[in-house]
Amino acid sequence: MEIFSLLLIYPLFMSIFWVIGTIFYAFFLELRLKHKPNKQIEKHGISFLIPCYNEEETIKETIKSVLKLEFPNKEVIVINDGSSDYSAEVIEHLKKQLNFKFVNLSKNKGKANALNEGIKHAKYDYIMGIDADTVVDNDAPYYMIENFLKDPNLAAVTGNPRIRNKSSILGKIQAVEYASMVGSIKRAQSITGKINTISGVFTLFRKSAIEQVNNWDIDMITEDIAISWKFHLSNLKIKYEPRALCWMLVPETVGGLWKQRIRWAQGGQEVLVRDFKNAVKSKHPAIYLLLFEQIFSLIWVYLVLIILISTIMNANFFDYYYMAYQFTIVILSALILTFINIIQFTISLIIDSRYEKINVFTIFFLSWYPTIYWILNALVAMIAFPKALKRKKGAFATWSSPDRGNIKR
Repeated sequence: MEIFSLLLIYPLFMSIFWVIGTIFYAFFLELRLKHKPNKQIEKHGISFLIPCYNEEETIKETIKSVLKLEFPNKEVIVINDGSSDYSAEVIEHLKKQLNFKFVNLSKNKGKANALNEGIKHAKYDYIMGIDADTVVDNDAPYYMIENFLKDPNLAAVTGNPRIRNKSSILGKIQAVEYASMVGSIKRAQSITGKINTISGVFTLFRKSAIEQVNNWDIDMITEDIAISWKFHLSNLKIKYEPRALCWMLVPETVGGLWKQRIRWAQGGQEVLVRDFKNAVKSKHPAIYLLLFEQIFSLIWVYLVLIILISTIMNANFFDYYYMAYQFTIVILSALILTFINIIQFTISLIIDSRYEKINVFTIFFLSWYPTIYWILNALVAMIAFPKALKRKKGAFATWSSPDRGNIKR
């Protein structure tokens, strides 16, 4: 079999798997969900944890939006993680007007540490972790907490983040990504029983489950992926709740997007290195599938790199027919993959349109997204892997938020 055909199999297999999983989830689970939440849940309370590092422009709106939620039993805990801007001053000024708890840390030690400090002050049995640029939909807490009442082994319910800033091309592309690719993956993984990761921007946890896995890991660059795998390996469940919406900001510069994706890739690979042995020992088919996806994505990237280098070094530019044949195979493979991806995105956007109808009109951007997605992920995976191998156990993992883009929708 041609090596180019081998390289096509992995992304093609994953795309088809996501398409089938999305359709199955939508028809047999999602379409049966009620459109209105059960608001008769007064005895249960939620502690909202909002870690903040250099978010002076967004933190005020986020705090106000949470306090305005109808959900009755709630408390808001804002954790300033040693910000070097005016975040602390903004929060202090707001605290004089509104009722919430403020944990002011003097030194930046990372989001995981901030969450661990915040949970010490939480009085309720359910913990909502949200980012400092997030606006939560009014019905979301009700939809999310309902899931816990049905399943005592449920550790976390991850929501359905939406994009607030869509004025730029990058904003529109990421709106397509979250509505199609991210949503599609979570739906498909829900069918297998193991979602690779919660959404760090918006997830509701059972407090006892967080304590069971010894809280968030301070030395992992992506605390959301790390705690997700700790739940998996502790036989605790994660669930996706598509009706629970929040609105967030995404990077609108190439540099900001690149920085964000490097961190995501590094975080996934850090978890792979740390949990590989325990994952293999788990003997759980769904965990094996997640392992396959993580490992083969790296193999695929490095195979592409090796083949490109080998082709350049051994190219015989006088062999016109051989070069034309290879070029034809590459173009054909790209066209097939693009076609499958467009089917996947279109199906996902149609399903997702029940939550945000405007996304149906972003199909224009589908033609270029498959290429951008695979190239970007290939590049960040190669760069992030050496960083993941250098992770210092026990050291605080700190990072700066990428640009938040244009706040206007």
